[in-house]
Amino acid sequence: MLGSVAVRCGDSSIRLPSTVARRVLAVLMLSPGEVLSTPRLAKAVWGSCCPATASNQVRKAVAQLRQAIPGAGDYLLTDGPNYRLNVGATESDLVEFNQRRLRVRKLVEDGADEPQVIRELQAALSLFRGQVAADVVDGDELESGLIRAAVRVVEERRLAVQKELIALRLRSSPPALVIEDLRDLVAQHPLAEDLRAQLMLALSLSGRQADALAEYAEIRTLLRDELGIDPDHSLAQVHEAVLRGETFAYLHAGAPPRHYEPHPATTQHDAGRRHVAPRLPEARARATCTLPHGLTDFVGRREELDALLRTARAGSRGSGPLLICVDGMGGIGKTALALHAAHQLAQDYPDGQFYVDLHGFSPNEGPREPAEVLQVLLRSLGTEAANIPAELDCRIAIWRARLADSRVLLLLDNAASEAQVVPLLPPGNGSLALVTSRRRLYGLDGTEPCPVSRMSAGDSRTLVQRLLGDELDPEATERLIAHCGGLPLALRLAAAKLRSRPTWTLSHLVERLGDVRRRTFELQAGDRSVRSVLRLSFDGLTEAQRHALCVLALVPDASVDAYEAAALLGTGSTEAELLLEELLDVNLLEQPCIGRYSLHVLVAGVTAGTEEFEQLLRSGERRSALRRLLDYHLAVSARSRLLLGRPDDRTAAGHETAPHLPEINSRKEATEICERESPAMLAVLCGSRQEEFFGPAAQLARNLRFVLTSEGCHVLGEVENGEEDSGEYDGVAAGPRETEVFRTELLGLAAACRRTGLSEQSEALTATALSLAAPRRDR
Repeated sequence: MLGSVAVRCGDSSIRLPSTVARRVLAVLMLSPGEVLSTPRLAKAVWGSCCPATASNQVRKAVAQLRQAIPGAGDYLLTDGPNYRLNVGATESDLVEFNQRRLRVRKLVEDGADEPQVIRELQAALSLFRGQVAADVVDGDELESGLIRAAVRVVEERRLAVQKELIALRLRSSPPALVIEDLRDLVAQHPLAEDLRAQLMLALSLSGRQADALAEYAEIRTLLRDELGIDPDHSLAQVHEAVLRGETFAYLHAGAPPRHYEPHPATTQHDAGRRHVAPRLPEARARATCTLPHGLTDFVGRREELDALLRTARAGSRGSGPLLICVDGMGGIGKTALALHAAHQLAQDYPDGQFYVDLHGFSPNEGPREPAEVLQVLLRSLGTEAANIPAELDCRIAIWRARLADSRVLLLLDNAASEAQVVPLLPPGNGSLALVTSRRRLYGLDGTEPCPVSRMSAGDSRTLVQRLLGDELDPEATERLIAHCGGLPLALRLAAAKLRSRPTWTLSHLVERLGDVRRRTFELQAGDRSVRSVLRLSFDGLTEAQRHALCVLALVPDASVDAYEAAALLGTGSTEAELLLEELLDVNLLEQPCIGRYSLHVLVAGVTAGTEEFEQLLRSGERRSALRRLLDYHLAVSARSRLLLGRPDDRTAAGHETAPHLPEINSRKEATEICERESPAMLAVLCGSRQEEFFGPAAQLARNLRFVLTSEGCHVLGEVENGEEDSGEYDGVAAGPRETEVFRTELLGLAAACRRTGLSEQSEALTATALSLAAPRRDR
């Protein structure tokens, strides 16, 4: 493992049977003795892009390894449905390396001579043939973050051994002999302050003070440019020792060197000093800032920003840190808002401001484990990698101990769950944790919610003008804003696309965005796209949630309640409401008012482009779902018509007792429910054109017209002989008469809508009616 993955039997190399087998073996070797499940092995091999046959391929790879490697059955063990590789130091160079590390620790504890410790460290490092699992990690697009994380742990341990060996050699041999090795390590880890300190000591002890000072200047510039921080206090102390010519005393703390004669330039000044500066312990948390820069063209969000700042400055009400959760759908601007607020609040948290992307919803990467994040945070505090334990509980304890008396701001971006956040929270009530997520993390105790919804039309207009200038076609601007649905990411990508195509006009771009299903493909710039962002949320759903979202996308332009959703899904209203609430919790549904749920136009577009939605269309479920919804609205409208004093016996008798019908017991309730559900009813009427549900749709139009205007059935809707249609709603293909009745009722309802101020609905109904007109008879 300590180099490219290789298997040897005696002097012979064993050819591994496949790429998948090589990856499976690498994962098992990186976790010797640990029981690994088939799904975890699959995730390690393919990341988040596991094929449907991943489990079978893993089992096949294990079988291939057992067949290819002599005696592998003694080591590659099956533990129920899981696998375990039981290897020791004689079978694995990685296990041998770890055992030698433990032997070094025991030697040091027992007070062994430095030459003996040095020999053991050199033997451990000699096991490496290159980067750990080099052929599995490098340049592999399918490689998982799990493998990379495990490899990173081994490489950190290797680096810790290298540092320990360098420190011993600095004290026991001429420093000039380690300069070359140190320069190699510094080139590999240019921001490692402890390595740079060792190089400065070696250069200074070799009489090269100017080179040592140049190293300090170089890393100070790097740290400021890359991380926005100053060198650690311990590195600054080495710098001071070089300036004063006290590096020998700093290194040896008064102890005479072994097998070492100090350089002439340091002998008189350092070796004869009776008072020497002691080595400082590890530095405490300093005012580190790892916040990324905010958007230079941040626009709007005045209400949300004011509320967030007000909550933050009010402080925690309990004994823990203040926790504010910023949630919203993908691309809505959560991170931009949180960063903008964090920079304004930074001065209130003098002990540090930290940022970590938790990759809760990221392409090709799974959510980051708390242990990995704590490693990053502790390193940003100046903790040496060698001093960071592997166990999660130990890392949490060190993190909290380091910040026990500190006031810090921690921005945790893109969180997947509460479990990912809790271990990272700083202690005490003087700190602030800002968390952004696509989910509503109300499972976190004491959290202050800060939901982020659509950007207002005014703010959207300001953002477009900021991105594209003021000289824009006002009508095209308003249509662009409508197409993007208040999603800042969509507006920014649309502007970026327009700027990249000098021959395009805003009107041309808006025309291209007119098709809802094509729109999400158009809103793309480079590797950023609305489709990929929202698809990550869709892919994170359960099968039942994905199905529910696809069914709701059948009527994307209308809000629904639990009863309408139950009709669409063919379930009970309680089950439907649970699904709606789950989709609301992950911000894939919006709630315009209590009890009603709607789809964002771009979420509907992405959903309509999924394989699940196409399967819904192919299976005929679309027709069944729309018919159930039509029957539900027909029952509601018939019940409402009865209460309003103009019953229709043929429809009321058949539909008043429909299942999962809400309580409608008064004229007021009848009017309210029809007004509330009229957008969905009108959308179903227009959709009935495609499915040819002309009979029941005509009756629904008649009922709805009566409820909305109280005009009665025949004011605008007479048929030629004065008779109403038969009321036979069997859903079969309609003939000319059913089509004519439906068209006439649509025109009557369109006229009623126009008189009651529903102009857009009137236009949609009229267009549907005209699409049904016979070209010669009804020109």
